[in-house]
Amino acid sequence: MSGLAGYDVPPLYKDKITPRQQPDTRSDSEILSELSKHVEVTSEKNIWCFWDSGLENLPNWCRHNVLNWARVCDSTWTVRLIHKVPGKPNYALDWITPDDNLLPSAFVDNTMTGPYVGQHSADLLRVALIWKYGGVWLDVGVILFMDLDRLCWNRLSSPENPYEMCTAWSNQTFVANHFIAGRKGTEFLLKWQLLFSHLWKDRTSCDGLFGHPLMQWRMHMPPDHSIALKFKWPFNVPLTTIVDYTAQISCFGRVANLQEPDSGFDGKNIWHEKILKIDAIDECWRAEKLIGFNGQDLFDLLNLRKPSADADQERYQKAENLVWDLLSNASMQKVAHGKKLFATPALGTLWDEMEREGGGSGEDTLAKLLRDGSVYFEQSRREAEYIEVEKLDFVLRKGLLEE
Repeated sequence: MSGLAGYDVPPLYKDKITPRQQPDTRSDSEILSELSKHVEVTSEKNIWCFWDSGLENLPNWCRHNVLNWARVCDSTWTVRLIHKVPGKPNYALDWITPDDNLLPSAFVDNTMTGPYVGQHSADLLRVALIWKYGGVWLDVGVILFMDLDRLCWNRLSSPENPYEMCTAWSNQTFVANHFIAGRKGTEFLLKWQLLFSHLWKDRTSCDGLFGHPLMQWRMHMPPDHSIALKFKWPFNVPLTTIVDYTAQISCFGRVANLQEPDSGFDGKNIWHEKILKIDAIDECWRAEKLIGFNGQDLFDLLNLRKPSADADQERYQKAENLVWDLLSNASMQKVAHGKKLFATPALGTLWDEMEREGGGSGEDTLAKLLRDGSVYFEQSRREAEYIEVEKLDFVLRKGLLEE
């Protein structure tokens, strides 16, 4: 089987990927034109993403990701990139208005400070958008390999299934938030959003969120050492900083363990019975699982070009196998930045630096094979691999905002 120009699918992967049956033939400019418009919501099949300064300022490698989502998913899906530039189409507060009472004043009044303004602006939008309109949130750093219908939406939209959401599970009742799928009006999503927005009340930065009374429930969770064994991110900041940065994920965990005596809301039951789960390490960070969590290593491998006869064939073969494995077996690859969190630069940071220096992935690099292959090929498996997770004895019998 021939693949992209100059590449043949290795025998190991020939039964796992095939050329896409109905490839999207639109040019980049055609898709960019659509992304630049305000398109009214007509269904729940919406792909939401965010870049604070807008589409024009999106790094090229992220722009390729977003363009390719439109190609990997069919025309029944609408991609929208939300931003914080008033007066331009897809301005955030035109989609989630102050009257919705879903956003804290730090977002509405644009008073957020600190090194993570962009990241936490996205955090405050992602769940609100899905709750209000339905659809899927993807971070712009996501390279998508499986179309969203097969990944989750066929299940979520089927009246024969109980599922309302799909998330990428990391450990216990915690998930990654680069990918969130959900049906419009899902109660779990609303609880999650209201809790996270409440944490930001009277704040302009995430500093100290770890000490908020509504975050203290984590202290009573049973210990879990598996996450440190699976996710070996090279953090170089205190644990409290990580908890501050990932507060939205802690909020998910609280809702997933919550049983409210007064309202009858049972987040624990919803977590186990109504939320589809994919394994984040297998489906989203498979590259790190295969070669480790050093961004420079991944950057170097993906930047390789087809070697000459006397070059390091073994190293190139390792890198090419990595790409074919991702194209065949992962739902997506979330490219991390780890801004001011990691001891060594993450792949996203290195790609940003390469762009600023005037470089880019050449026409024959493995990074380009990964990017173009995500569009050219589709996986043979008909859906992602869903997992069941352990039911913990731990439960929070409190109100959502009860300390």
